[in-house]
Amino acid sequence: MHGRLKIKTTAQQKAEKELKQSNQLTQYKASMSQILLHRNCDPFDPVSFKICAGLLSTNPDIYTLWNYRKEVILREKHRYEESDPAAKEDGDVDLKAFDGLLEKEISLTEDCLRANPKSYSAWYHRYWVLMLHSQPNWQQEFALCTKYLSVDDRNFHCWDYRRQLVNRIGITLPVEIKFSTERINNNFSNYSSWHYRSTLIQLNEQCIEEELELVKNAVFTDPGDSSAWFYLKWVVTNPALGKETCQELLDTLEQLQELEPDCKWVLLAKGWLMKRLHVKDYAVELYTQLIHLDAMRKGLYRDLLQNCIENS
Repeated sequence: MHGRLKIKTTAQQKAEKELKQSNQLTQYKASMSQILLHRNCDPFDPVSFKICAGLLSTNPDIYTLWNYRKEVILREKHRYEESDPAAKEDGDVDLKAFDGLLEKEISLTEDCLRANPKSYSAWYHRYWVLMLHSQPNWQQEFALCTKYLSVDDRNFHCWDYRRQLVNRIGITLPVEIKFSTERINNNFSNYSSWHYRSTLIQLNEQCIEEELELVKNAVFTDPGDSSAWFYLKWVVTNPALGKETCQELLDTLEQLQELEPDCKWVLLAKGWLMKRLHVKDYAVELYTQLIHLDAMRKGLYRDLLQNCIENS
């Protein structure tokens, strides 16, 4: 009837989707064929290089295309070296034209990361290009990491990239510990933040209390979330944890168990501590409870129980 929107049927929608996908596949195959045809051309084909950038902006995980771009960049680097023998001898290609090519690559990776912030290939290529740049802006890269982690603090690709930058530009340890604390307080359920923190901190008697307070706050806030418990395990298995602190933490977990009697993580953590304190005869009751609470992993708990009995 007039004035009404025509609703497409499921069959029509499916046909249109298949046609669109078919056209995209045809275009993709044609683009890849042209790129591979000109892959070894020297000098490189600008049209193929541009087509490659377009494909990567849509799908930044085609590592063959990143390798193609690396080959082109290295050939261009060699060309600039040949045109400047002094630069070749010094091993320092400090030419504006070459840096200009690298700047375009950096912009491309940023476009790709907007399409997929968790692209291994894009992050790797970005760092590789910066290492060739005569004047890389490492502080800008650091700010970019902070921006991406503010949007998604579970982006472990970005965390890895940040770790490389810290080693490269020498950010002070207190600054990074403060950043990790902010990220953890913003979201306790974050394996990447906890893991990153464990790579920064060398546990000792001075800092271990502070780390315990942070992780206890997390497990009391959400006892069912596993990420903080793994960090707690890392802390309690450290030799720097004294017997008195172990016992205090065990008492704290007893209180948490009263509030959360069906939380398997509380029982597991008690097991870690009792093993450290050499508490005898704890295993049977503890792992029997876990077998009932977490039957999917009963084989694991039976093995742990058996190990405790054999080593008692």
